[in-house]
Amino acid sequence: GMGLESEWQADLRVVGTSLAPRVTGNLEIVRGTYSFAGKRFDVTKGDVRFDGGALIDPQIALSATTTTNGITVVIDVSGTGQKPQIAFNSTPALPQDEVLSRLLFGSSVTNLSAIQAIQLAAALNSLRGSGGGLNPLGKLRSVAGIDRLRILGADSATGRSTSLAAGKYITNNIYVEVITDARGFTATQLEVSLTKALSVLSQAGSFGGSNITVRYKKDF
Repeated sequence: GMGLESEWQADLRVVGTSLAPRVTGNLEIVRGTYSFAGKRFDVTKGDVRFDGGALIDPQIALSATTTTNGITVVIDVSGTGQKPQIAFNSTPALPQDEVLSRLLFGSSVTNLSAIQAIQLAAALNSLRGSGGGLNPLGKLRSVAGIDRLRILGADSATGRSTSLAAGKYITNNIYVEVITDARGFTATQLEVSLTKALSVLSQAGSFGGSNITVRYKKDF
């Protein structure tokens, strides 16, 4: 779940009672991948240790790696289950904001638009606060009762300027998204998942034109 597909091995000892179990030992990664910001990471390190305390608060040491835009990016997760600490590192070594900018937007932080810079600042603030802090898109999404809220760049092919896209899952297999900008462009996109790998997307826009796309995806 949450972008992680993995296999683990466990060496655990459980004592106490069914109402108050105490677990000691650890889980170690065998193999796994993690999807973040449209990128696929290989999980290279995974260790979750239980010391007899709360089951929801083990010690965590995770690392996942990918190569993008000329750099190797590593996500390191440390701390505990209740207070995880997340850091982005890279080879060659770059500041964390530069690493995250290339990961999220595919370009250097010096080339970001004003909207992208706001998104980057919110993401960095959330990381520094261990998941808390300023997150305007997340706050708006939760208040509006929608499942996904994102900002899209301009698209000259469709006549769309920088836009806001909001979507919701009608069922587990049907997702509807509405895209709009400040100049009057609107588009509706419907995605129907036929299988885990195969889905059909249809889109109709206010500036004319519609299309239907078949998407096939497979993890290797």
